[in-house]
Amino acid sequence: MTRSLAVYGPLVEQPPVLDPAVVEFIHGGVAVGVATRDDQLRPEFARGWGPEVSADGRSLRLCVTAPEGSRMRANLEQNGAVAVGFSPPTIARAVQVKGVTTVVDEPEAADLERVERHARSFVAEAERVGAPAELSERLVVREGLVAVSFSIDEVFDQTPGPTAGRRL
Repeated sequence: MTRSLAVYGPLVEQPPVLDPAVVEFIHGGVAVGVATRDDQLRPEFARGWGPEVSADGRSLRLCVTAPEGSRMRANLEQNGAVAVGFSPPTIARAVQVKGVTTVVDEPEAADLERVERHARSFVAEAERVGAPAELSERLVVREGLVAVSFSIDEVFDQTPGPTAGRRL
């Protein structure tokens, strides 16, 4: 079932546009962590798979482990605030994207194809640092996925070091 959500949060005059290098990074074999919160600011975390940045670089779609009745699903559907971190297992580089959920939907075939491509890339990337494929594959949860689209309202460099937290 498709659910379009009202947009909450601060008004942004010009949403940021992800540059091509950041888009390529997000589309690689990165680990994806999705954080939401409820109205009492209690956090919830889940893994994300198959990220796809829109052609204009101002929104993102991915699949999130958020089965019906879960706190993650409730947070996405109720207030929609989301922060997504991207970090490969091979290097200490990280990017965080914050925004507001606009759509929570059942994954389509194209979403599930992206999940599988991303999972293969992630497992291969983890193998480069010695993680056995069967161990990394255990992180990929294919049940209870929802497709989530959200606006890109803020982008941060979260790579450890002196530029951590800098807006991109």
